[in-house]
Amino acid sequence: MAPKFPVGPDGRYQYPKRTAAELRAIYERNPCPEVRELLWEIHRLRVLLLRANQLQKTYGGGCHTSHMQVLDTFRAEIRGEPCIEEREAWERELFGPPMQSAYTRKKKRRD
Repeated sequence: MAPKFPVGPDGRYQYPKRTAAELRAIYERNPCPEVRELLWEIHRLRVLLLRANQLQKTYGGGCHTSHMQVLDTFRAEIRGEPCIEEREAWERELFGPPMQSAYTRKKKRRD
């Protein structure tokens, strides 16, 4: 049976969003290697959220160059992320290889 996640009426998870100080306190209460490893992963994912926030701020900022620089950095940072690779493998298994539009196929032939 699949685990039940605490989801509220708005479809969002009901777990509290933790600050860096709260995460540090969790480690201080449980200073074991496993908790430390999980907190490093959380830190890494928080850095990606900060980059995503930077990306969305540059999106409407009017400077295409800075937006593209942040986007390129973000794409490099998420390349090889296990959750993305797992999801893409699941999609390929479920739906087969990605389909190309007729426009894309014609464009490649011209190049």
